[in-house]
Amino acid sequence: MSKENQQKAVKKIKRITAIILVLLLTIPIQLPAEVQAVGGEVSIGTATLNVRTGPGLSYPVLTQVHRDQEFSIVETKGDWYKITTGSGDGWVANWLVIRETGESLDEPGQQGTVNTNGLRLRKGPSTSDSVVTVLNKGDEVTVSKADGRWLSVQSGNAEGWVHEDYVTLTGESDETEESVSPSSANSFATISANSLNVRSEPSLNGEIEGKVNEGEQYAILNEKNNWYEIQFADGSSGWIASWFAEATGESVKKESTSPAQGNFEKLTILHDGTNIRSSADVQSRVVKRADSGETFTVTGKSGDWYEIRLDDGSAAFVAGWIVSLRTASGEETSPPRKSSGGISGKLIVIDPGHGGRDSGTIGTRGTLEKLITMKTGKLLADKLDQAGAEVVITRKSDEYVSLPSRVSLSHYYNADAFISIHFDSINDGSIAGHTTYYNKGYQEELAYDVHESLASRLPSRDRGVRIGDYHVIRENKQAAVLLELGFLSNPAEEANMTSGSFQDLAATAIYHGLNDYFSD
Repeated sequence: MSKENQQKAVKKIKRITAIILVLLLTIPIQLPAEVQAVGGEVSIGTATLNVRTGPGLSYPVLTQVHRDQEFSIVETKGDWYKITTGSGDGWVANWLVIRETGESLDEPGQQGTVNTNGLRLRKGPSTSDSVVTVLNKGDEVTVSKADGRWLSVQSGNAEGWVHEDYVTLTGESDETEESVSPSSANSFATISANSLNVRSEPSLNGEIEGKVNEGEQYAILNEKNNWYEIQFADGSSGWIASWFAEATGESVKKESTSPAQGNFEKLTILHDGTNIRSSADVQSRVVKRADSGETFTVTGKSGDWYEIRLDDGSAAFVAGWIVSLRTASGEETSPPRKSSGGISGKLIVIDPGHGGRDSGTIGTRGTLEKLITMKTGKLLADKLDQAGAEVVITRKSDEYVSLPSRVSLSHYYNADAFISIHFDSINDGSIAGHTTYYNKGYQEELAYDVHESLASRLPSRDRGVRIGDYHVIRENKQAAVLLELGFLSNPAEEANMTSGSFQDLAATAIYHGLNDYFSD
């Protein structure tokens, strides 16, 4: 082609390109149906919230925002809002924010009716505000103003705030109530987890108001977003995650009316200096220290804890794994023990994985493995300490400790058992479950005893006992295991494992596994 023809061809291409650009600029562009440009603002409704680069939990974290910060909404897609932050535009889950539309009530003083039982009337427009009183289904309220999705209402002489989902305003069709699922009518939930939190709302952000236990059954009032609202015998209600319960069309068991009391009358403290606590949690306040041989009347049971009555008539809690019990028939029971005393006197090294510059794996919601291994390790240390064991922790804070140093501690103290705590990750968000690893033949018995306890108590999938080539067990001359307690790459499992209740349950399971090992 001649130079003149080449120049003509170039000019022709440029003209065609210019025409295409003009057409593109003049043709109106419509957003996909699932993406909508919107106005208004959102207020962050949780302590810390990840802002992601896309509308889903699989997208990387762009930045983090905090409770009560406000941001403009750019657009929405499904259950996600795109907002403008100082780090750029990103996406937040709409169930973790409060949308501020700027709209006022159409009718100040509008009447409404409560559509659920046990609704908490709060002093302010947030679940963190204190409760004024409790309203029940059918109670009438007068609405004075709105703040996001919260309504300021008056019921009788009480004034406070409730979430709009739980009030049907006069003139609203009952068909708009999302909280009630027809399938939940005359249904019952049987608890399938060892100890399950009851929350104030259908979300992991709801306040923990109590616990229910495996095998107990409750009537289902409502169903929302994979959560069940269950009713107790006293008329109160709360929300539980539906994936830890089995729904049936009829009651097959007697519903529990209070924390399970069993048939025990008295318990006896086994160790001097045992902590008696204000609630069924190793992190709760110590109200008394009891010595070996002291006895208390049992008034209830919550998971692995017993509620007891103190001399002044007040209620308190003691861990069930450090007491013996006398039943109504006079039979004595206690945790399995060797003649040598079981765990008592044994030296256990607890190794919370990672730390400092080594964060370990990072969950889909930004959870750092190093932080929850530390929390779980401290809970386990507290349980072992109360049972009379000597406990050594390879790291006591967010600090880096090399793998050889961790093993050296096991050798220096001539550990009776070495427990390395971890959480797993894989490039497949559907994989879930807990796994126990050992490397040497002399570690196998410990691995199976601990794993059997985990499998019988954790609500997650049992992935079995395996041989693993990990430094802290491969180079360890003591009985040592490495535990992967679940997958942070699985969003549902991550949400569960970051809860204090799961960490306490895992620590309790490890404790019982160690006790079984030393009692065989």
